[in-house]
Amino acid sequence: MPDETKIYGRTEDGITTRVTAQKALAEGRAAMTDRVTDRAHVRTISRDSGRYDITHTDGRHVVLAPVDEDPHSRPSGFRIGFDDDAHGYDSVTLFDGTEELAVWTQQEWTEDPSVVFAILNAATLGFTRGPDAVQARLLR
Repeated sequence: MPDETKIYGRTEDGITTRVTAQKALAEGRAAMTDRVTDRAHVRTISRDSGRYDITHTDGRHVVLAPVDEDPHSRPSGFRIGFDDDAHGYDSVTLFDGTEELAVWTQQEWTEDPSVVFAILNAATLGFTRGPDAVQARLLR
């Protein structure tokens, strides 16, 4: 099991985002597995000291590398994360630093499109009044 606090930099075609170790290692393992299939989407892959360098057949280039950072330098304040959850659904997560405030999954907004308005309202509240305002509204 990867260290949940470890952060990886995911660079795709020059754009770097931060992802959890779990997500980075899952992507690396999937690329390694894909490389040996008949319908491979991965042209080349190398792995060295936890760093993956992946070139896809469609020309995309992805590098996954551990990021050395001070845990106190983690994001603080309100932010939004877009990700896959454990069930394979896309999700929207509102954070106060690294603490989750709320999570909505694609399944929720597909079943009830009005959920999108709740997400937008919570995001607007978070960016204009901060994470405490979001938390107070959610606890009502």
